Amino acid sequence: MSVSGGIEHGELLTALRLLSRGRPTGALLVSTSFANAAVGFENGEIVSASSTMAGKLGDVLVDKGLVRRDKLDAALWVQRQDKEWRPLGRVLVDVKVLPEDVVALALEAHIVRVLDDILRWDHGTFRFEERPPAGGNPVRPACGDLGKLELKVAVLRQKDPGVPAA
Repeated sequence: MSVSGGIEHGELLTALRLLSRGRPTGALLVSTSFANAAVGFENGEIVSASSTMAGKLGDVLVDKGLVRRDKLDAALWVQRQDKEWRPLGRVLVDVKVLPEDVVALALEAHIVRVLDDILRWDHGTFRFEERPPAGGNPVRPACGDLGKLELKVAVLRQKDPGVPAA
């Protein structure tokens, strides 16, 4: 599925919705002059997101007090030692630092934060790259449905009324 364009005029949200309906597997790569982001899709569901502005999932878990820095560092060490790559959320569950439901909820909150950030960007480009599904039995976010995630972004924005909606 070929999806690319400019961020201006709400095209990014349109692309996210198109990908959600098209059920592809891959990553939507978003670039602007000040940041880069990626939104991972598996069969049309959002399963991951990252942004140079929103921080990494591990840092968010530490900032929210869900995991101590030394435990995160130990999990990252385990992740680097693995012969077969596993996503950080799966490592945290496998080494019993956090239960899977907590990681799933934290991952969902992180995805909402990244979506909120990138939907505020007013210039830049995006393109979708088809990729195979992530390996390593990743922890799935509590919700990967774009419509429900959009509602969570809207609620997040209601808490900060000085910021325009997407």
